[in-house]
Amino acid sequence: MSDTPYQSPRLDDIRKRIDSLDSTIHDALMERATLVLEIGEEKRKNNIQVVQPAREARMIRRLLGRHKGVLPEMAVVRIWRELVGAVSLLQTGLKVAVCVTEGRQDIWDMARDYFGSCLPMSKVAAPLSAIGAVREGKATFAVLPWPENEEDQPWWAFLRQGSQDEMNIIIRLPHGDDPEGGNPDNRALVVSKSGFDDSGDDHSFLLIECHAGVSRARLVDMAKKNGLVPVFISSQRSAKTPLSLHLMEVSGYIGKEDHRLKLFAASLEDDQTRITCIGGYPVPMTYAKTVQVKTGTSEENK
Repeated sequence: MSDTPYQSPRLDDIRKRIDSLDSTIHDALMERATLVLEIGEEKRKNNIQVVQPAREARMIRRLLGRHKGVLPEMAVVRIWRELVGAVSLLQTGLKVAVCVTEGRQDIWDMARDYFGSCLPMSKVAAPLSAIGAVREGKATFAVLPWPENEEDQPWWAFLRQGSQDEMNIIIRLPHGDDPEGGNPDNRALVVSKSGFDDSGDDHSFLLIECHAGVSRARLVDMAKKNGLVPVFISSQRSAKTPLSLHLMEVSGYIGKEDHRLKLFAASLEDDQTRITCIGGYPVPMTYAKTVQVKTGTSEENK
């Protein structure tokens, strides 16, 4: 009886094809990295914003729109995000300050999934510390917990402190949604000095400063009457002042000069009312529940 293990010609052929594909993929990755560096240099020369979440969102949607086969959509997104973190972001010296409060280790995990394993990240214990790191130039991004319904000192109230320090919400984490719904409380937002642009499918955040006597219900009602679609509203607890602060999330992209902002403010009939957009985020894709196993068939992921 021979001690030589059985060799499958078919298996050997498949492995050779995989080896060839690995080399092709590696060549493509090296070429892509070079091109990304060239883009970064052109952006710096022309004073163009380096980080562009809207473009990244359109890219991911395009990739998932053409995707098929057994590779899960989540894997496609994570691979692509790792490429961005390793080349585009790392080479420009970007850093991330992640606010990890008690019991919210998931915020760190979501940030690492989005920014990749190469981008430097540091933990801070308070939202205002993360915002301060961005404002002082010690970090490019602050990852912050999703706003609560009511807070004494909500972090979003500190995004507008002088025109030179203007900061925006630009990304929502996680970057892709579980088809089964997941936990809606496990979300976070990314803040930066970068601008908020139209990706084609977005949510926006409005910072509303108005008379304390204006109820949240009236804010929602007036927003709807002026063509806005409210999704969520958070308010600062009363500080015994004549003015109140609210953060309203609305569907769609709202630019700085969107006429609906002025109409909304005027409808509240209060000269002290100010409504500004403080950013938003491209709506994340919802990953497919099925993957293609054989041509013309599909099987639900376990």
